[in-house]
Amino acid sequence: MIRKAALRDAPDILRLVNDNARRGLMLAKSPYDIYRNILEFIVYVDDKTGTVVGCSRLAVLWKDIGEVASLAVDDRFKRMGIGRELVKKCIETAKEIGLPKVISLTYQNAFFESVGFKRVERENLPHKVFSDCIHCPKVDNCDECAYEFNIG
Repeated sequence: MIRKAALRDAPDILRLVNDNARRGLMLAKSPYDIYRNILEFIVYVDDKTGTVVGCSRLAVLWKDIGEVASLAVDDRFKRMGIGRELVKKCIETAKEIGLPKVISLTYQNAFFESVGFKRVERENLPHKVFSDCIHCPKVDNCDECAYEFNIG
């Protein structure tokens, strides 16, 4: 089941994101990053245990662009379609609020291509580069790939 994240989910979101980051699958986040953006997060909860096993967030970057970010799934639940469902929900939300495009900066190229995103040059995403990337420790050596999904 997918639902909006609550404050009580922040430790689970942090664990999911940073477990994946330790394996080089994404960039790590601090507790501050999670709490500061908790209203943007959605979580996937295992129906049997009530445990948060996946998360993602839709961040609005500007009037015409949003970002699917912090997409993480517990290893025990990978390849079950959870990531796909979380991305689909982010895209649905973007459409509902009127965003014509969403992007993602990722190491998971094959996954994002499989859900309909197209690879683009990072330089084509100035709102992302100037809002978030400028604060990243990898700003001068970024090795993530940029993808976009046009909604309408």
